[in-house]
Amino acid sequence: MLPSKRSGADCAARESRLGLATVGGTVYHGSVTLTEARNHLRSELLAVAATVVPDQTPTVTQDVGPVNESALADDRGRESVCTITVETGDPTTPDPEAQLSFAAQTLEARGWKVTITEVADGHHQIAARRSGYDLTVDAHTTDWRLTFTGQTPYVDDL
Repeated sequence: MLPSKRSGADCAARESRLGLATVGGTVYHGSVTLTEARNHLRSELLAVAATVVPDQTPTVTQDVGPVNESALADDRGRESVCTITVETGDPTTPDPEAQLSFAAQTLEARGWKVTITEVADGHHQIAARRSGYDLTVDAHTTDWRLTFTGQTPYVDDL
């Protein structure tokens, strides 16, 4: 699959007519593979985490690769989705409300539709969705860590 060299406006117009797939601003003729979607999600999670807590290096804490969420116990079935978790935080500024607010602003600036949930038992969370990708950002009042968890669209939706 080769990326298109067309302008963004031209690609957007053609995408709606031809059903082209887009990952990270690159338009592909055909569909996006699950591996490409996974790589895009991983890059997006790391970029947002690094923006929200710039003095820390975000760490990927879970990335088991493509899995089939409805697989049988013996792991038969085709791969259908990827889930990735990234953690970051600054122990000198344990203010989950401020960090989640900045995370929400950062995600919205990157084109994500963000929903902020009400705080429950010290658990703060936002959810975001863009182009079939789902993402949550979690923080707890008693902890300085932020956890970013994202999931690719199901392979049939790529």
